[in-house]
Amino acid sequence: MKKLLIAVAMIALLAPGCASSQKFSVEEQFKKSFPKNTYETFTETPMKGVYEVYNGKQVYYYLPENDVLLLGNIVTKDGKNLTQESNSKKMAAKMAALPLDKALKIGNGKTAVVEFIDPNCHYCKLSFDFFNKRKKEVTLYIFFFPLSEDSEKKIRHILCSKNMEQSFNDVLGGKVDGNSRLNLCGDKNVEDRLRAHFHAASKIGVRGTPLLYIKGRIVPGFDQPVIEKLLTE
Repeated sequence: MKKLLIAVAMIALLAPGCASSQKFSVEEQFKKSFPKNTYETFTETPMKGVYEVYNGKQVYYYLPENDVLLLGNIVTKDGKNLTQESNSKKMAAKMAALPLDKALKIGNGKTAVVEFIDPNCHYCKLSFDFFNKRKKEVTLYIFFFPLSEDSEKKIRHILCSKNMEQSFNDVLGGKVDGNSRLNLCGDKNVEDRLRAHFHAASKIGVRGTPLLYIKGRIVPGFDQPVIEKLLTE
């Protein structure tokens, strides 16, 4: 009995010490400090004491030593934007997995180009002009991302049309600007397609247009030199 009492006493003495020495992992510390910040990935960066957090739409950073978040871009001395690179890689992986059956397909070229556009976006119209001359070179898979009510009406007009490609050309070519006689049908298939486009944009984390995916690379905006280089590689 005496030996049993001694053993119990030793466990009682050891238990508080074990509890007090328990430490949270960095990820657990982040969750505890910022419980509302949901994320898809949490990874250590090459920079000591800096952790990358990706919430599905943007990359930001956690500094556990100070228990603070760092919002913004990390740029190297030679001008390389590490934040943008990381975000682009994550977006590219999602773009590669997009089901293209709900996209508007234009052209029959050997190079596939996935693009999110807003029909009223100036740079989307520049992109339209550029690819319109290359229908034999590329196959465009268009997903719509309206940035205004007028844009959404024009998108509905395109998707409600019997000849969607022609309507797409008319809208992006400016032929329906100021025209109130848009075809705004209530077709269920159109609604399903619109929802699929909005869901895709949300999943990818689209925040501006145009956004292109070419040969495994993300191209934000109409960066013509980069686009031309990718098409010729």
